[in-house]
Amino acid sequence: MAAVFLALIPACRGQAQQAYPVPNLAGQWRCVSNSPAVSIDVYLQVYPNQQLQGQGTVVYPATSRIYNVQGPGTWTVAPPDQQYPQWLIRFQLVPQGNHASFSIFARPTGEPNGLYNSFYNPQTGHVVETSCARLG
Repeated sequence: MAAVFLALIPACRGQAQQAYPVPNLAGQWRCVSNSPAVSIDVYLQVYPNQQLQGQGTVVYPATSRIYNVQGPGTWTVAPPDQQYPQWLIRFQLVPQGNHASFSIFARPTGEPNGLYNSFYNPQTGHVVETSCARLG
């Protein structure tokens, strides 16, 4: 599965100026998001009505805290703008009980079964990198 995520990265980086359509998001996805502050690995069942169900793991490397999360959520799509020519997809998970809600952001790659995003935060100098692969 890691090879699938790595395969998505060059496709997105090499063609950043072309605006890809948003793929049909309904189905099961695995999203992995990494930054110096947190690593997230979740499986999302995405429904056409902008709802989702998710479960996975959130790890905070600085404290070695690991949270197994599960719960409902929503997804939204924001259109391209002058700074980013790609649609922005937001998956928000609302875990039940042990963790605050959080969002994962990804963009179409031109591949209907893959999403990717790399965000540089100029205030911290950190990069948040996210890859998602459709599982079914």
